Amino acid sequence: MGRRFASMMGVWSRGRPRWFSEDYYPVKDRLIAGAEQDSPFLVDVGGGSGHDIEGLRQAFEGQLPGQLVLQDRPEIIELAKVGPGIEGMVHDFMKEQPVRGARSYYLHSIIQDWNDDVNTSILKAIVPAMKRGYSKVLINDFVVPDQGAHWAQTCLDWELMASLGARHRTEAEHKKLYEGAGLKITGIWRHPQSLDALIELELS
Repeated sequence: MGRRFASMMGVWSRGRPRWFSEDYYPVKDRLIAGAEQDSPFLVDVGGGSGHDIEGLRQAFEGQLPGQLVLQDRPEIIELAKVGPGIEGMVHDFMKEQPVRGARSYYLHSIIQDWNDDVNTSILKAIVPAMKRGYSKVLINDFVVPDQGAHWAQTCLDWELMASLGARHRTEAEHKKLYEGAGLKITGIWRHPQSLDALIELELS
């Protein structure tokens, strides 16, 4: 099941705007600027077979300071197809984050799959590893408007509810969730051709 899900996520990303595109989230200004060479640059938490972190590596080849780390379950890490400079690491995101002081911790389509209590535990497992004023948590997920949501967002929301008992969240719901884990929203970026958003968090 986990392998099928990882494969599906890789296909889902094809042909869609990627969060690290210049017209989506300003990676150079928000992450590369001020990054420390001897610290991990990005940890892809529950990153599947590596479609996101490998895309980032290719888009900024030779420009990213620090190490890239891909984390997931052992059977998923075995499937990873990533280039040089990316370390595969077996990690359960319900447990405390072992990579400390990274510039960023990235979670793609994870928050939407769990209820608030579980998500709070996932986020609180990352918080102790963060460096105040330096580390960021990047949430690549849906932010549903209070009214007038795109039909595809609402359809996917129903699908999440039926298959996982999960759901997408509004901006206010995201904010409340992160505050409960000791984090604050420092920005939300959207792309006109994408249904999801990139939420940037720092320690409160």
